[in-house]
Amino acid sequence: MSDSNNNVHSVSTLSGGKTSKNTLVASSPGSISPKTFKHMIPSKHIIRLRKGSASHTISFLLKVVALEAVRRISKARCPFIWRAIQALQVFGYPPFKWIQRWEPLKFIVKGVQNFSRPLLFLSVTTALSEHFESCNKTDDTSDDSQPHPESPRRSSTSEIRCSDEIVKDTATENWLVQLFGELEKQGINLPERINEDELRRFYGAANGDLSCLLSSLKKTIRWRETFHILTLQELETWSHLVFWHGFDVLLRPCLVIRLGHACSNLVPHDRPRFAQAIVSQIEHGVLHLVNEEDPRITVVMDCQGLSPFRFPMQMMRSFSAIVQDHYPNRLGTLFVVRLPPVVRVIAQTFIQVLKPTTKQKMRFEGEAYQKALNDFLQIVPAFLGGKCSCSQCSQILSAKVKIQANETSKSQHGQNDDMDEESAGTSLTQSDIPLNNNCENVLRAAIVAFLMLWIFIAFLAGMSDGESLSSQ
Repeated sequence: MSDSNNNVHSVSTLSGGKTSKNTLVASSPGSISPKTFKHMIPSKHIIRLRKGSASHTISFLLKVVALEAVRRISKARCPFIWRAIQALQVFGYPPFKWIQRWEPLKFIVKGVQNFSRPLLFLSVTTALSEHFESCNKTDDTSDDSQPHPESPRRSSTSEIRCSDEIVKDTATENWLVQLFGELEKQGINLPERINEDELRRFYGAANGDLSCLLSSLKKTIRWRETFHILTLQELETWSHLVFWHGFDVLLRPCLVIRLGHACSNLVPHDRPRFAQAIVSQIEHGVLHLVNEEDPRITVVMDCQGLSPFRFPMQMMRSFSAIVQDHYPNRLGTLFVVRLPPVVRVIAQTFIQVLKPTTKQKMRFEGEAYQKALNDFLQIVPAFLGGKCSCSQCSQILSAKVKIQANETSKSQHGQNDDMDEESAGTSLTQSDIPLNNNCENVLRAAIVAFLMLWIFIAFLAGMSDGESLSSQ
């Protein structure tokens, strides 16, 4: 028995010695020689890894900087560009990777994939920053809205209020004294229309800058000397296009502007007079309709019938410049209703001309415009879906009924070419032109058909490429 045990022990020691030569054994770092370390990981490979990681980091940062520049520029001028860049990332996802087989889109998809990670990083960071900014704003507003604790002594609070009022009055008197002194030095006399209340509005629009206030006042004085405000009798000619209609829930007078109807019916040389009528109505409303507590107005702009081929860009720019420069802080809310989707793209370029404060007061209402008007106005005009029975609304509705009756009678009897020319001549006085709507419908149908054809061709190209690859 002892001999057998010794034999087994010798065999195990021999096998253990053989296996130890063929296997790696963990040892301390000091036992590895420099030659062995160089043999395991070459230094050239380490340098390449460092260079590669550095180049990837630099390219990533450059892409992020370029995308951030594009985002800021597009946000200020064309917001849809940044949304389109974000939407193109869909083509890099697996359900749409078959588009890469089509050569015209292969380059676009590869470019989108190269910018996918920087775009994702930038989108996440901007979303977080905007979220934190909104949270900070809400915190600031909540802090401002919180009531301050009352002091134990009422006399001290009254003294503080009196001192604050004295400081405000002295500050107001200071800039008014400086303004009148500068006007007297330059020999400028203010007209009766520009009173102290109006000066405060100009001062607020100038952000407290006295030099800017002086320049804006000079500009307004020169404008009032040259611009002709239409009388009430002269405005009767334009009463079917621009008129005052009741008040809103805040007791501010409501001005209705039928922009689409005017652009469809007026000849080009009458459009400046239409803008003059709008400014004249604003002048009369500011003088006779606004209340002292909130001397602002509400505007409802009806854009039904507005065509992209007849959009009055120049007239709208000149009109907006006049209102912003010479009627500061007079607009309460501007409702833009029944704006065609095709024209909304053109309207975005016009909005960039407006000041940020004016942009915040604009409300573009889509199909649910009736609900918005019912919630905000005391009486909604009848041609906008309301139940008003005033003389102005009844005249507009009766004109619509007459036009529809004339159109039905002409379609039944059938007119010759001479009658067609007469109808074209009288179309300037019609309330709604169906040709514009037909053009818009045709244009919209053509765009949809082109997109459907493009998708169908892309699908066929992907199917043919897939069949060729499977046959190979």
